[in-house]
Amino acid sequence: MDFSTALSKILPFAIAVLFFGLIIFIHEFGHFIFAKLFGVKVNEFAIGMGPTILKKQGKETKYALRLLPFGGFVSMEGEEEKSEDGRAFCNQKVWKRMIIIAAGAVMNLILGFIVCIFLVSGSELVGTNEILQFYEGAVSSESGLAVGDKILKIDGKRVYSDYDISYFMQRNSSGKYDFTVEREGEKITLEDVTFLKRTSGNFYYREDCTVYDVSALLKDQGFADEDMILSINGSSVKTAEELIAQIDADKDFTYDFVLKRGEEEISLSQVKLNTATVFDFSILGEEKNVLNVLSSALGYSVSMGRMVYLSLFDLIRGQYGLNDLAGPIGTVTVIADIAQSSMVNVDWSGLFMMMAMITINIGLFNLLPVPALDGGHLFFMVFEVIFRKPVPQKYESWIHAAGLIILLGFMALISFSDIWKLVSGRGFY
Repeated sequence: MDFSTALSKILPFAIAVLFFGLIIFIHEFGHFIFAKLFGVKVNEFAIGMGPTILKKQGKETKYALRLLPFGGFVSMEGEEEKSEDGRAFCNQKVWKRMIIIAAGAVMNLILGFIVCIFLVSGSELVGTNEILQFYEGAVSSESGLAVGDKILKIDGKRVYSDYDISYFMQRNSSGKYDFTVEREGEKITLEDVTFLKRTSGNFYYREDCTVYDVSALLKDQGFADEDMILSINGSSVKTAEELIAQIDADKDFTYDFVLKRGEEEISLSQVKLNTATVFDFSILGEEKNVLNVLSSALGYSVSMGRMVYLSLFDLIRGQYGLNDLAGPIGTVTVIADIAQSSMVNVDWSGLFMMMAMITINIGLFNLLPVPALDGGHLFFMVFEVIFRKPVPQKYESWIHAAGLIILLGFMALISFSDIWKLVSGRGFY
């Protein structure tokens, strides 16, 4: 492997680590700068975890870069134990402590908003929530949608940006949606607006119907790379056109396949394919100005932030499983893939969109009232404000320690899942 080839493989991962590191740095810098502003003694400011590879001792604070590029911390005097130092974290007024703890997440949210401003500024037009036109063969217009409708809600969820429209349509896989629109100044509710559904992202195939890149869903159902598809639902297929026609002919997207694997024929029954809703209208775009760029960037930020909680809710109710989650390894791999595509296409918008999503995700996730997270610490401080006395530190420390063990165990489980996806070639999409 020559130097240029090696560089092309390493560079996307280097970019991914730098992006991830920047997001962590911004978070920890939020804690650090407000601790300094309030006169709290900071013993160490570290980016990364594990063994220290670079360090510099300041007048009071040690600055360190650690081996593993995931996470970081700000170690403040009296944060985890009692201290007699007047500048210790534990000896500060509760409102100061709350600001210091919340500052990391707030900095992540601010970074996400700033990135969204750059993304919107770089586009030709600013997206709106108004339907501009329907594509040829559109069916949603037959269910009541009309040109000029301003989409206010989808399935009861408010639309803050054009990004919400595609997200809510992906979130509901039924192909039917309830729309609330504004039409000529009047709010109208349209129930069961129907869209076509088509198969999406199942496999890539050659002209002779031999698949060469099979999705994780199909691998779980018995498919393998280099299988040749001989028939679908009893009808033989010999060309790519016949394959597409047979797949499109079945509207419940469940099929019986006969495959040729080497010299062996294999039958797979009731195979379910991934599907996607066909987005059959376009959205009106406006000429850019300062007001609508800022408004649109804020809308994108709110949309991405709401995705965190909606995705968490979907996870709890079983819509997503462990295979749908990605930990640090998976996240860096996905960022690297997007970076590789950005380098090839000389278009960095996808990479910055991913950055905005991750930093907003990290910011809001850290505010959840879960032990060991910033939100968990804030929860105890709110308790202190309400009852005018803190929870005994030893009990709070025990709760945070238990929460940390659970979180680390969960992260370890997801990391093993990430590694398995890489080893098995299942990927993260």
